[in-house]
Amino acid sequence: MFQTIYAWLLFTWGGLHRYFGNMNNIRHEHERAVHYFSRAYQVDPSFYQARLARAVILWRELRRYPEALADLNALLAEQPAYAPALLNRAMVYQENGRYPEARADLQAYLQLPDAEYAAEAERILLLLRDIDQ
Repeated sequence: MFQTIYAWLLFTWGGLHRYFGNMNNIRHEHERAVHYFSRAYQVDPSFYQARLARAVILWRELRRYPEALADLNALLAEQPAYAPALLNRAMVYQENGRYPEARADLQAYLQLPDAEYAAEAERILLLLRDIDQ
C-alpha cells in the first residue's frame, strides 16, 4: 500500500511540474515532470497512467517522438485495449505523417467500449482519409 501511495505522490509532483512548465513555457519543468512520471512508474509498474503521462509530455511538450512511441508501444504490448495509449499513439503517428498507422490506431480505438473521445477520433479519421486519397 505504501508503494502505491508513494507512486501517486510522485505522479502528482510530476503533474505539478507539467502544469508550471505549461503555464510558464519552461522546458526544465517539463523535464522534471518526465522524471517524476518515470519514478512513479518505476515504483509501481502497474501504474499505467504514469507511463501514459510520461509519453504524452514527451510528444506534446518535448517533441521526443521516438521515446513517446516506445512508451506507448510498451503500454499497448501489455494492454492492447488501453484506449488512452491507443489514441495518443495515433496522434503521435499523425503528427509524424504516418497516416496509415494513425488510421489503424484510430479504428482500433473506436472499437473499444471505453473510447471516451470517439467523436474526435471519428473526425480525425475522416480527415486522415481525405489526406491519403
